[in-house]
Amino acid sequence: MDRLLFNMTHRCGHRQLPGASAFDRHEARFIRAAFSCPHCLAELARRSMLDTRVFVNLRQQASDGLAFVIEVADASDELGELLASTGYHSNRKTLDEMSPGIRGLLHDDRFWSKEMSFASDADPRQVVEIIDRVKLEMTWLEPYLPLGAEAIEYCTFPL
Repeated sequence: MDRLLFNMTHRCGHRQLPGASAFDRHEARFIRAAFSCPHCLAELARRSMLDTRVFVNLRQQASDGLAFVIEVADASDELGELLASTGYHSNRKTLDEMSPGIRGLLHDDRFWSKEMSFASDADPRQVVEIIDRVKLEMTWLEPYLPLGAEAIEYCTFPL
């Protein structure tokens, strides 16, 4: 499998670099080769003066459910396509812990979100697994952000 990754190239022509070993389980592992590399997409956002940021929050879904919500703000069109191919949806921004974004609206806000839901009485091990998945999501998203890890905010909602 590693040999395959070393031969894969991104749309921009740069070679795909191997990620962390945990990344082997992530759906973006192979999909991202169909898009420009993280460096080129981060540079595109810089040149376009996009302030691409990620917000990670916990939101109540219903009286008996919660979700970790990852929101990517101000993404370029190509990064938006990559996010859509890995399970993100175009939304309006989330206002607070109780107010979800509205799915299916126009892309004018450039917000993309992914939810990882669980029951409020879920086994703590399941919640830890979801937290690990959120961390993995940040690992692959971080290189696409012009400010890198500084653009990832936890327990903060987009203004």
